[in-house]
Amino acid sequence: MNLQEKLNRINEEIKAGLKLKSADRLRNLINEYPNELSVWERLAELYYESGFLDAAGRYWILTEPTEERIKTAVDIYLNSVNHSGTQILQDITFRGNKDELPEYARNKLIEIEADSKEKSNYVPTFKPWQNKQKKKNPKHQQTFKDKLITAVIFTILISIVVFTIIGFISTLRWIF
Repeated sequence: MNLQEKLNRINEEIKAGLKLKSADRLRNLINEYPNELSVWERLAELYYESGFLDAAGRYWILTEPTEERIKTAVDIYLNSVNHSGTQILQDITFRGNKDELPEYARNKLIEIEADSKEKSNYVPTFKPWQNKQKKKNPKHQQTFKDKLITAVIFTILISIVVFTIIGFISTLRWIF
């Protein structure tokens, strides 16, 4: 299922009143497509429509404030985190490539990182999210060599146990 199909499905769920489930799905999509700001904006819209202005501002932070409601929501969010760059970075957990973002979003992210570095001398970084369900190849597949080594070690251990038992029985026969 591609991104647009997923967004259409989420929009249907929102119309059906499943806003919490839709918000969870949108957050998961943000992890899967971190550079796709339309997903961030859709989640911000959902929060705004539901009356959660600070949460809307959190996801509109990388969006150019073209409307007064976006500016207001972002200001409410910034006030809620005391304009802390570190807190903003931890809240948004951007896992994408800054270079692929639009110019405003890239500059805003750089500005937030600079603020975090200046105020706390720390810039949180996040590893890209990977959908573990989509991974079909495990990290390490056993090669023939690995299987052979395992079989040889197992054979040696069994041989030691067998020879110990045979030796013990032979010693008992010799004594009696």
